[in-house]
Amino acid sequence: MAARSLLALQLLLVLQLHLAWGQYFGQQLKGVLQWKAADFAFPTPQERQEALASGRYVPENCIPLDMDVDYSNPARSRLFVTIPRFVEGIPYTLGRVSRVQGPSGPLIEPFPNAAIQARPETNNCQGIVSVFRIKIDECNRMWVLDTGKIGEKRICLPQLVVIDMKTDKIIHRYQIPADQLVCELSLLVNLLVDVQDPSPLGSCKNTKVYMADVTAPAMIVYDMPRGKSWRITNKQMHPNPDHGTFTISNESFDLMDGMVAMALSPRIPTDNVVFQSNYGTNWRPSNDRLLYFHALASVTENAVRTSVLHNDTIWEEDVEAMPRAFRPIGVRPSQAVAEAMDSNGNLFFGLVGQNAIACWDSTTPYNPANMRIVSQNSETLQFPSGVKIIRNRKGAEELWVLTCRFQKVMTGSLNTNETNFRIQAIQIPEILGYKSSCRV
Repeated sequence: MAARSLLALQLLLVLQLHLAWGQYFGQQLKGVLQWKAADFAFPTPQERQEALASGRYVPENCIPLDMDVDYSNPARSRLFVTIPRFVEGIPYTLGRVSRVQGPSGPLIEPFPNAAIQARPETNNCQGIVSVFRIKIDECNRMWVLDTGKIGEKRICLPQLVVIDMKTDKIIHRYQIPADQLVCELSLLVNLLVDVQDPSPLGSCKNTKVYMADVTAPAMIVYDMPRGKSWRITNKQMHPNPDHGTFTISNESFDLMDGMVAMALSPRIPTDNVVFQSNYGTNWRPSNDRLLYFHALASVTENAVRTSVLHNDTIWEEDVEAMPRAFRPIGVRPSQAVAEAMDSNGNLFFGLVGQNAIACWDSTTPYNPANMRIVSQNSETLQFPSGVKIIRNRKGAEELWVLTCRFQKVMTGSLNTNETNFRIQAIQIPEILGYKSSCRV
């Protein structure tokens, strides 16, 4: 009876949140740039026209999905975006946003160069095929997760490509073994980088990378110093059919995607970061973290200790080992695509159904009563597919959000005469009212 009453209370809170969120709410994010259609920098105008004529560049096919910012150079900052090759007609999949304005927005320059990604079907898997998400770590390295696929067609095995941001040179590659994938089904779309010996005191060599397989739901863990990876599966990574329909600004589509979003708890738990209400036990480990994750077609958030994920022996024997180590910690009002956690343990995530960015203090139970809507805008926050916490040159953390109006892509209603893609940002202290917690 008590459990039934608690469920009813949570549903009531969800309903109240739905009713409370109007067209605009909370602190509005600051616009950084926007596109009507992704536009690229080609070597010459003639090459651009040739790409358009041949179908190598189809503007309406190019969907920016994620971004990251390089603050390492004191003289200039650089903004990078990914444009996955969902279909043909995408000339480059990873680019740097230039200062040159094109007809539909700022031009995107191929990064680190055009040759490495222009024609992936002919480069013998030494280039970059298709990138959903990237991450620049504390050691000034960009980690690129290459799916190896164009649409449903596998061109190459997926790989991690690491680029030194000081030189823009590739310094490391790791190809995911075929036996850690599910035939042609696997699609690796997100990554978390866990540097366990960051600079300036560490060597940056002890790095783990967690990768999300969205279509054959699983996680792949890469151990950089050992040069090996392993696959992990759990039922919490799978989509929920009850949440496979997405409605954004009165447009609906169905998408049964599994594990997509991941975030790590702060590296060293502080006095105000205690995990007893989330993971079910009291613990303050100095060398362990919680990895939060969820499937796209789901409203449930889950958590697992990273020390569990690091035990390769267990997972190589059984990819479904330790099923109870992956724990659901609660539900949110709607589906969410991306999420990121700041150094104080505040989890930021986009609520797809509300065109909003929400925040949850991880020292509290995960439920709508403890979720705060920090920004809502029915026009500018449609489908936040990229969410990053980035530390600027002064040491302040910033929230960066890329929105892509993905419902327009899925329903075929994308209009390249309208603004479709936006990158917005705000400093964390500002959006939280200069408090360290987003506790309601």
